[in-house]
Amino acid sequence: MRIERLRLTDFRNYRELDLALPGGLLVFRGRNAQGKSNVLEAVSIAATSRSFRTTSEREVVRWSAPGHFARVEVAVARRGESLDVEVVITDTSPPGTGAPALPLPAAPALPAAPALPAALFRKRVRVNGTPRRAIDLLGQVTVVIFAPTHLDLVIGPPTERRRFLDMTLCQVHPPYCRALSQYHRVLTQRAALLRRIREREEDAHALAYWDDQLARLAVPIMRARASFIARAQEPAARLYTALAGEEETDTEEADTEEADTEEAGAPTEDAAHAIGTEAAPAREGPLRLIYRPSYTGPLVGDEAVVVADLVERLAHLRQREIAQGANVLGPHRDELAFLAGDVDLATYGSRGQQRSVALALKLAELAYIESETGDQPILLLDDVLSELDARRRADLLAAVRDLEQVLLTITDATDLPEEARARARMYRVRGGRIAAEAG
Repeated sequence: MRIERLRLTDFRNYRELDLALPGGLLVFRGRNAQGKSNVLEAVSIAATSRSFRTTSEREVVRWSAPGHFARVEVAVARRGESLDVEVVITDTSPPGTGAPALPLPAAPALPAAPALPAALFRKRVRVNGTPRRAIDLLGQVTVVIFAPTHLDLVIGPPTERRRFLDMTLCQVHPPYCRALSQYHRVLTQRAALLRRIREREEDAHALAYWDDQLARLAVPIMRARASFIARAQEPAARLYTALAGEEETDTEEADTEEADTEEAGAPTEDAAHAIGTEAAPAREGPLRLIYRPSYTGPLVGDEAVVVADLVERLAHLRQREIAQGANVLGPHRDELAFLAGDVDLATYGSRGQQRSVALALKLAELAYIESETGDQPILLLDDVLSELDARRRADLLAAVRDLEQVLLTITDATDLPEEARARARMYRVRGGRIAAEAG
Protein backbone atom coordinates (compact mmCIF):
# COMPACT_ATOMS: atom_id res chain seq x y z
CA MET A 1 0.00 0.00 0.00
CA ARG A 2 1.20 3.50 -0.75
CA ILE A 3 -0.03 7.04 -1.12
CA GLU A 4 0.22 8.07 -4.77
CA ARG A 5 -1.07 11.56 -4.33
CA LEU A 6 -1.70 13.89 -1.40
CA ARG A 7 -3.81 16.99 -1.72
CA LEU A 8 -4.36 19.49 1.11
CA THR A 9 -6.55 22.56 1.35
CA ASP A 10 -6.26 24.95 4.31
CA PHE A 11 -4.62 22.24 6.38
CA ARG A 12 -2.32 23.61 9.10
CA ASN A 13 0.12 25.91 7.26
CA TYR A 14 -0.74 24.57 3.80
CA ARG A 15 -3.13 26.79 1.90
CA GLU A 16 -2.97 24.39 -1.04
CA LEU A 17 -0.76 21.37 -1.69
CA ASP A 18 -0.90 18.88 -4.53
CA LEU A 19 1.92 16.35 -4.22
CA ALA A 20 2.57 13.15 -6.17
CA LEU A 21 4.43 10.56 -4.11
CA PRO A 22 6.47 7.55 -5.26
CA GLY A 23 7.14 4.44 -3.21
CA GLY A 24 10.19 3.76 -1.07
CA LEU A 25 11.79 6.05 1.49
CA LEU A 26 10.51 9.63 1.27
CA VAL A 27 12.35 12.16 3.44
CA PHE A 28 10.85 15.57 4.25
CA ARG A 29 13.58 17.93 5.43
CA GLY A 30 13.28 21.39 6.92
CA ARG A 31 13.54 23.52 10.02
CA ASN A 32 10.98 23.33 12.79
CA ALA A 33 7.49 24.76 12.18
CA GLN A 34 7.81 24.60 8.38
CA GLY A 35 5.19 21.87 7.81
CA LYS A 36 7.07 18.56 7.79
CA SER A 37 5.01 16.86 10.48
CA ASN A 38 1.83 18.29 8.98
CA VAL A 39 2.32 16.03 5.95
CA LEU A 40 2.43 12.92 8.13
CA GLU A 41 -0.47 14.15 10.21
CA ALA A 42 -2.57 14.57 7.06
CA VAL A 43 -1.81 10.99 5.96
CA SER A 44 -2.76 9.69 9.41
CA ILE A 45 -6.06 11.58 9.28
CA ALA A 46 -6.80 10.07 5.86
CA ALA A 47 -6.23 6.63 7.42
CA THR A 48 -7.92 6.99 10.81
CA SER A 49 -9.86 10.29 10.62
CA ARG A 50 -7.87 11.38 13.68
CA SER A 51 -4.69 13.33 14.30
CA PHE A 52 -1.83 11.69 16.17
CA ARG A 53 -0.66 15.12 17.33
CA THR A 54 -3.71 16.70 18.95
CA THR A 55 -7.08 15.77 20.40
CA SER A 56 -8.54 19.09 19.23
CA GLU A 57 -9.12 18.45 15.54
CA ARG A 58 -10.11 22.04 14.82
CA GLU A 59 -6.41 22.89 15.23
CA VAL A 60 -5.68 21.41 11.81
CA VAL A 61 -7.77 24.10 10.10
CA ARG A 62 -5.48 26.82 8.76
CA TRP A 63 -5.76 30.08 10.63
CA SER A 64 -7.97 32.51 8.66
CA ALA A 65 -9.10 29.79 6.24
CA PRO A 66 -12.01 31.41 4.37
CA GLY A 67 -14.32 28.40 4.66
CA HIS A 68 -13.28 27.50 8.23
CA PHE A 69 -12.51 23.94 7.18
CA ALA A 70 -9.52 21.82 6.17
CA ARG A 71 -9.59 19.15 3.46
CA VAL A 72 -7.30 16.13 3.12
CA GLU A 73 -7.47 14.01 -0.02
CA VAL A 74 -5.35 11.00 -0.85
CA ALA A 75 -5.17 8.62 -3.79
CA VAL A 76 -4.00 5.22 -2.56
CA ALA A 77 -2.77 2.12 -4.38
CA ARG A 78 -3.51 -1.10 -2.52
CA ARG A 79 -3.82 -4.74 -3.53
CA GLY A 80 -3.89 -3.84 -7.20
CA GLU A 81 -6.73 -1.33 -6.83
CA SER A 82 -6.97 2.41 -6.32
CA LEU A 83 -8.78 4.18 -3.51
CA ASP A 84 -9.68 7.85 -3.08
CA VAL A 85 -10.23 9.14 0.45
CA GLU A 86 -11.41 12.60 1.47
CA VAL A 87 -11.66 13.89 5.02
CA VAL A 88 -13.00 17.38 5.71
CA ILE A 89 -12.67 18.82 9.20
CA THR A 90 -14.50 21.99 10.20
CA ASP A 91 -13.55 24.61 12.75
CA THR A 92 -16.89 24.95 14.53
CA SER A 93 -15.74 27.86 16.68
CA PRO A 94 -17.52 31.16 16.02
CA PRO A 95 -16.45 32.45 12.62
CA GLY A 96 -14.18 35.45 12.41
CA THR A 97 -14.03 37.94 9.63
CA GLY A 98 -13.21 35.41 6.92
CA ALA A 99 -15.17 35.40 3.69
CA PRO A 100 -17.85 32.76 3.01
CA ALA A 101 -16.61 29.40 1.83
CA LEU A 102 -16.01 29.12 -1.89
CA PRO A 103 -15.85 26.00 -4.07
CA LEU A 104 -12.29 24.86 -4.61
CA PRO A 105 -10.90 24.06 -8.07
CA ALA A 106 -10.91 20.40 -9.05
CA ALA A 107 -7.64 18.52 -9.43
CA PRO A 108 -7.11 16.19 -12.38
CA ALA A 109 -7.21 12.89 -10.46
CA LEU A 110 -9.29 13.84 -7.45
CA PRO A 111 -12.33 15.99 -8.23
CA ALA A 112 -12.96 18.65 -5.65
CA ALA A 113 -16.15 18.42 -3.63
CA PRO A 114 -18.11 21.62 -3.06
CA ALA A 115 -17.23 23.53 0.08
CA LEU A 116 -19.85 23.31 2.81
CA PRO A 117 -20.68 25.81 5.54
CA ALA A 118 -19.12 25.09 8.89
CA ALA A 119 -22.43 24.90 10.71
CA LEU A 120 -23.43 21.68 8.92
CA PHE A 121 -20.79 19.27 10.21
CA ARG A 122 -17.57 18.85 12.16
CA LYS A 123 -16.09 16.06 10.07
CA ARG A 124 -17.02 14.53 6.76
CA VAL A 125 -15.52 11.35 5.30
CA ARG A 126 -15.85 10.09 1.74
CA VAL A 127 -14.34 6.92 0.25
CA ASN A 128 -14.41 6.79 -3.53
CA GLY A 129 -16.93 9.61 -3.41
CA THR A 130 -19.34 7.79 -1.08
CA PRO A 131 -20.08 9.28 2.37
CA ARG A 132 -18.87 7.03 5.18
CA ARG A 133 -18.82 7.15 8.96
CA ALA A 134 -15.46 7.95 10.50
CA ILE A 135 -15.37 4.51 12.15
CA ASP A 136 -15.79 2.89 8.73
CA LEU A 137 -12.65 4.59 7.45
CA LEU A 138 -10.46 2.41 9.66
CA GLY A 139 -8.81 -0.33 7.64
CA GLN A 140 -9.26 1.38 4.28
CA VAL A 141 -5.79 2.93 4.48
CA THR A 142 -3.54 1.40 7.13
CA VAL A 143 -0.65 3.27 8.72
CA VAL A 144 1.86 2.74 11.49
CA ILE A 145 3.00 5.96 13.14
CA PHE A 146 6.05 6.58 15.28
CA ALA A 147 6.79 9.99 16.77
CA PRO A 148 8.97 11.00 19.75
CA THR A 149 5.87 11.15 21.94
CA HIS A 150 5.31 7.45 21.28
CA LEU A 151 8.12 6.69 23.70
CA ASP A 152 5.21 6.93 26.14
CA LEU A 153 4.26 3.47 24.92
CA VAL A 154 6.90 2.22 27.32
CA ILE A 155 7.24 4.82 30.08
CA GLY A 156 3.88 6.58 29.92
CA PRO A 157 0.58 5.78 31.62
CA PRO A 158 -1.36 2.58 30.79
CA THR A 159 -3.79 4.59 28.65
CA GLU A 160 -1.01 4.98 26.05
CA ARG A 161 -0.55 1.22 25.77
CA ARG A 162 -4.27 0.56 25.61
CA ARG A 163 -4.56 3.17 22.86
CA PHE A 164 -1.81 1.41 20.94
CA LEU A 165 -3.62 -1.93 21.21
CA ASP A 166 -6.93 -0.40 20.18
CA MET A 167 -5.63 1.50 17.15
CA THR A 168 -3.78 -1.55 15.88
CA LEU A 169 -6.77 -3.86 16.22
CA CYS A 170 -9.29 -1.34 14.92
CA GLN A 171 -7.34 -1.03 11.67
CA VAL A 172 -7.66 -4.73 10.93
CA HIS A 173 -10.76 -5.90 12.80
CA PRO A 174 -13.82 -3.61 12.41
CA PRO A 175 -15.92 -5.73 14.84
CA TYR A 176 -13.31 -5.01 17.53
CA CYS A 177 -13.71 -1.29 17.00
CA ARG A 178 -17.49 -1.50 17.19
CA ALA A 179 -17.32 -3.59 20.36
CA LEU A 180 -14.88 -1.11 21.89
CA SER A 181 -17.18 1.81 21.14
CA GLN A 182 -20.15 0.00 22.68
CA TYR A 183 -18.04 -1.04 25.67
CA HIS A 184 -17.15 2.56 26.50
CA ARG A 185 -20.82 3.54 26.33
CA VAL A 186 -21.63 0.73 28.77
CA LEU A 187 -18.84 1.89 31.08
CA THR A 188 -20.30 5.39 31.15
CA GLN A 189 -23.82 4.14 31.91
CA ARG A 190 -22.64 1.66 34.51
CA ALA A 191 -20.42 4.20 36.31
CA ALA A 192 -23.33 6.62 36.52
CA LEU A 193 -25.50 3.85 37.96
CA LEU A 194 -22.85 2.93 40.53
CA ARG A 195 -22.78 6.54 41.75
CA ARG A 196 -26.56 6.68 41.99
CA ILE A 197 -26.56 3.45 43.99
CA ARG A 198 -23.91 4.91 46.30
CA GLU A 199 -26.17 7.91 46.84
CA ARG A 200 -29.12 5.56 47.49
CA GLU A 201 -30.93 6.82 44.41
CA GLU A 202 -31.02 3.38 42.73
CA ASP A 203 -31.22 -0.25 43.82
CA ALA A 204 -28.07 -2.38 43.44
CA HIS A 205 -30.09 -5.06 41.65
CA ALA A 206 -30.12 -2.77 38.60
CA LEU A 207 -26.45 -3.64 38.07
CA ALA A 208 -27.19 -7.18 36.91
CA TYR A 209 -28.13 -6.06 33.41
CA TRP A 210 -25.06 -3.84 33.05
CA ASP A 211 -22.77 -6.56 34.42
CA ASP A 212 -23.93 -8.83 31.64
CA GLN A 213 -23.53 -6.12 28.99
CA LEU A 214 -20.01 -5.25 30.20
CA ALA A 215 -18.90 -8.88 30.25
CA ARG A 216 -20.27 -9.72 26.79
CA LEU A 217 -18.34 -6.81 25.27
CA ALA A 218 -15.23 -7.06 27.45
CA VAL A 219 -14.37 -10.69 26.76
CA PRO A 220 -13.95 -10.38 22.95
CA ILE A 221 -11.88 -7.23 23.47
CA MET A 222 -9.52 -8.92 25.93
CA ARG A 223 -9.23 -12.05 23.81
CA ALA A 224 -8.35 -9.98 20.74
CA ARG A 225 -5.70 -8.06 22.68
CA ALA A 226 -4.20 -11.26 24.06
CA SER A 227 -4.10 -12.79 20.57
CA PHE A 228 -2.38 -9.74 19.10
CA ILE A 229 0.27 -9.67 21.86
CA ALA A 230 0.94 -13.37 21.33
CA ARG A 231 1.40 -12.74 17.60
CA ALA A 232 3.59 -9.68 18.18
CA GLN A 233 5.87 -11.40 20.70
CA GLU A 234 8.30 -13.09 18.31
CA PRO A 235 8.84 -10.22 15.83
CA ALA A 236 9.05 -7.66 18.65
CA ALA A 237 11.68 -9.72 20.46
CA ARG A 238 13.70 -10.16 17.28
CA LEU A 239 13.51 -6.49 16.35
CA TYR A 240 14.37 -5.39 19.87
CA THR A 241 17.50 -7.54 19.81
CA ALA A 242 18.53 -6.00 16.49
CA LEU A 243 17.86 -2.43 17.64
CA ALA A 244 19.14 -2.68 21.21
CA GLY A 245 22.32 -4.51 20.22
CA GLU A 246 25.08 -4.37 22.79
CA GLU A 247 23.27 -1.85 24.97
CA GLU A 248 25.43 -0.44 27.71
CA THR A 249 24.02 -0.40 31.22
CA ASP A 250 21.83 2.57 32.02
CA THR A 251 24.44 5.34 31.67
CA GLU A 252 23.12 6.96 28.47
CA GLU A 253 26.51 6.82 26.80
CA ALA A 254 24.86 7.08 23.41
CA ASP A 255 26.57 10.43 22.87
CA THR A 256 29.86 8.59 22.46
CA GLU A 257 28.26 6.42 19.79
CA GLU A 258 27.47 9.57 17.84
CA ALA A 259 31.19 10.15 17.44
CA ASP A 260 31.93 6.58 16.42
CA THR A 261 31.96 6.85 12.65
CA GLU A 262 32.27 3.12 12.13
CA GLU A 263 29.03 2.47 14.02
CA ALA A 264 27.28 5.42 12.42
CA GLY A 265 28.23 4.44 8.90
CA ALA A 266 26.74 0.98 8.65
CA PRO A 267 23.76 -0.82 10.18
CA THR A 268 24.28 -4.05 12.00
CA GLU A 269 23.61 -7.24 10.08
CA ASP A 270 20.84 -8.13 12.54
CA ALA A 271 18.95 -4.90 11.82
CA ALA A 272 19.33 -5.21 8.07
CA HIS A 273 17.57 -8.60 8.18
CA ALA A 274 15.46 -8.10 11.28
CA ILE A 275 12.15 -9.09 9.74
CA GLY A 276 12.00 -12.79 9.02
CA THR A 277 15.32 -13.88 10.56
CA GLU A 278 16.45 -15.36 13.84
CA ALA A 279 18.47 -13.24 16.25
CA ALA A 280 20.54 -14.07 19.31
CA PRO A 281 19.00 -13.06 22.64
CA ALA A 282 20.09 -9.77 24.18
CA ARG A 283 22.33 -9.82 27.22
CA GLU A 284 19.46 -9.23 29.66
CA GLY A 285 17.38 -11.89 27.94
CA PRO A 286 14.92 -11.63 25.06
CA LEU A 287 12.18 -9.04 25.14
CA ARG A 288 8.91 -10.36 26.51
CA LEU A 289 5.54 -8.68 26.01
CA ILE A 290 3.31 -9.39 29.00
CA TYR A 291 -0.41 -8.72 28.66
CA ARG A 292 -1.90 -8.03 32.08
CA PRO A 293 -5.69 -7.72 31.94
CA SER A 294 -7.45 -6.62 35.09
CA TYR A 295 -9.55 -9.78 34.73
CA THR A 296 -7.30 -12.59 35.95
CA GLY A 297 -9.44 -15.52 34.89
CA PRO A 298 -8.78 -17.69 31.83
CA LEU A 299 -9.40 -16.04 28.45
CA VAL A 300 -9.19 -19.24 26.41
CA GLY A 301 -11.98 -21.75 25.96
CA ASP A 302 -15.67 -21.27 25.38
CA GLU A 303 -16.52 -17.56 25.29
CA ALA A 304 -19.81 -18.02 27.14
CA VAL A 305 -17.94 -19.65 30.03
CA VAL A 306 -15.48 -16.74 30.23
CA VAL A 307 -18.36 -14.24 30.12
CA ALA A 308 -20.12 -16.05 32.96
CA ASP A 309 -16.93 -16.05 35.06
CA LEU A 310 -16.44 -12.31 34.49
CA VAL A 311 -20.04 -11.63 35.53
CA GLU A 312 -19.44 -13.63 38.73
CA ARG A 313 -16.28 -11.66 39.50
CA LEU A 314 -18.17 -8.39 38.98
CA ALA A 315 -20.73 -9.56 41.53
CA HIS A 316 -17.93 -10.18 44.05
CA LEU A 317 -16.62 -6.65 43.45
CA ARG A 318 -20.00 -5.01 43.78
CA GLN A 319 -19.53 -3.32 47.14
CA ARG A 320 -16.10 -2.01 46.20
CA GLU A 321 -17.37 -0.57 42.92
CA ILE A 322 -20.35 1.06 44.61
CA ALA A 323 -18.10 2.61 47.27
CA GLN A 324 -15.79 4.00 44.58
CA GLY A 325 -18.55 4.85 42.12
CA ALA A 326 -16.33 3.47 39.35
CA ASN A 327 -15.82 0.40 37.15
CA VAL A 328 -12.79 -1.45 38.49
CA LEU A 329 -12.70 -4.51 36.24
CA GLY A 330 -12.48 -4.73 32.47
CA PRO A 331 -10.35 -3.86 29.43
CA HIS A 332 -10.23 -0.18 30.46
CA ARG A 333 -7.90 -1.30 33.27
CA ASP A 334 -5.64 -3.53 31.16
CA GLU A 335 -1.86 -3.16 31.17
CA LEU A 336 1.04 -4.21 28.95
CA ALA A 337 4.52 -4.79 30.38
CA PHE A 338 7.92 -5.08 28.67
CA LEU A 339 10.51 -7.36 30.25
CA ALA A 340 14.04 -8.29 29.20
CA GLY A 341 14.67 -11.43 31.17
CA ASP A 342 13.16 -10.44 34.50
CA VAL A 343 13.98 -6.73 34.13
CA ASP A 344 11.04 -4.36 33.74
CA LEU A 345 12.30 -2.07 31.00
CA ALA A 346 9.74 0.64 31.72
CA THR A 347 11.25 1.09 35.18
CA TYR A 348 14.83 -0.11 34.94
CA GLY A 349 15.67 0.07 31.24
CA SER A 350 17.95 2.74 29.86
CA ARG A 351 16.56 5.45 27.64
CA GLY A 352 18.09 3.67 24.67
CA GLN A 353 16.46 0.37 25.60
CA GLN A 354 13.09 2.03 26.04
CA ARG A 355 13.36 3.62 22.61
CA SER A 356 14.29 0.24 21.14
CA VAL A 357 11.24 -1.38 22.76
CA ALA A 358 8.91 1.28 21.36
CA LEU A 359 10.41 0.99 17.87
CA ALA A 360 10.31 -2.81 17.95
CA LEU A 361 6.67 -2.74 19.03
CA LYS A 362 5.76 -0.38 16.19
CA LEU A 363 7.51 -2.55 13.61
CA ALA A 364 5.83 -5.64 15.04
CA GLU A 365 2.53 -3.78 14.64
CA LEU A 366 3.38 -3.21 10.98
CA ALA A 367 4.11 -6.92 10.45
CA TYR A 368 0.85 -7.88 12.20
CA ILE A 369 -1.29 -5.55 10.09
CA GLU A 370 0.33 -6.84 6.90
CA SER A 371 -0.25 -10.46 7.90
CA GLU A 372 -3.91 -9.77 8.73
CA THR A 373 -4.80 -7.65 5.70
CA GLY A 374 -2.37 -8.83 3.02
CA ASP A 375 -1.36 -5.19 2.50
CA GLN A 376 1.70 -3.52 3.95
CA PRO A 377 0.85 -0.40 5.97
CA ILE A 378 2.45 2.95 5.25
CA LEU A 379 5.10 3.74 7.86
CA LEU A 380 5.19 7.32 9.19
CA LEU A 381 8.33 8.30 11.13
CA ASP A 382 8.02 11.80 12.56
CA ASP A 383 11.37 13.26 13.66
CA VAL A 384 12.45 10.02 15.32
CA LEU A 385 16.06 10.05 14.11
CA SER A 386 16.90 13.01 16.34
CA GLU A 387 15.86 10.87 19.32
CA LEU A 388 18.19 7.99 18.40
CA ASP A 389 21.93 7.52 18.52
CA ALA A 390 23.80 7.00 15.26
CA ARG A 391 23.79 3.20 15.35
CA ARG A 392 20.07 2.96 16.05
CA ARG A 393 19.35 5.36 13.19
CA ALA A 394 21.20 3.10 10.79
CA ASP A 395 19.63 -0.04 12.25
CA LEU A 396 16.10 1.36 12.10
CA LEU A 397 16.41 2.49 8.49
CA ALA A 398 17.96 -0.84 7.56
CA ALA A 399 15.04 -2.68 9.16
CA VAL A 400 12.51 -0.72 7.06
CA ARG A 401 14.60 -0.65 3.88
CA ASP A 402 12.31 -2.97 1.91
CA LEU A 403 8.98 -1.47 2.96
CA GLU A 404 6.71 -0.23 0.19
CA GLN A 405 6.46 3.34 1.47
CA VAL A 406 8.04 5.14 4.41
CA LEU A 407 7.50 8.84 5.10
CA LEU A 408 10.22 10.29 7.33
CA THR A 409 10.69 13.83 8.62
CA ILE A 410 14.06 15.23 9.66
CA THR A 411 15.42 18.61 10.67
CA ASP A 412 19.11 17.96 10.12
CA ALA A 413 20.26 16.14 6.99
CA THR A 414 23.24 14.78 8.89
CA ASP A 415 20.84 12.63 10.91
CA LEU A 416 20.24 10.54 7.80
CA PRO A 417 22.82 7.76 7.30
CA GLU A 418 24.59 7.76 3.94
CA GLU A 419 23.11 4.42 2.89
CA ALA A 420 19.58 5.70 3.45
CA ARG A 421 20.29 9.03 1.80
CA ALA A 422 21.48 7.29 -1.34
CA ARG A 423 18.14 5.54 -1.87
CA ALA A 424 15.76 8.19 -0.48
CA ARG A 425 13.64 10.71 -2.34
CA MET A 426 14.32 14.02 -0.63
CA TYR A 427 11.85 16.89 -0.27
CA ARG A 428 12.60 20.36 1.06
CA VAL A 429 9.83 21.81 3.25
CA ARG A 430 9.73 25.55 3.85
CA GLY A 431 6.81 27.72 4.95
CA GLY A 432 4.05 25.36 3.84
CA ARG A 433 5.66 24.61 0.47
CA ILE A 434 7.31 21.38 -0.62
CA ALA A 435 9.90 21.00 -3.37
CA ALA A 436 11.66 17.83 -4.50
CA GLU A 437 15.43 18.02 -4.11
CA ALA A 438 17.70 17.04 -6.95
CA GLY A 439 19.52 13.72 -7.02
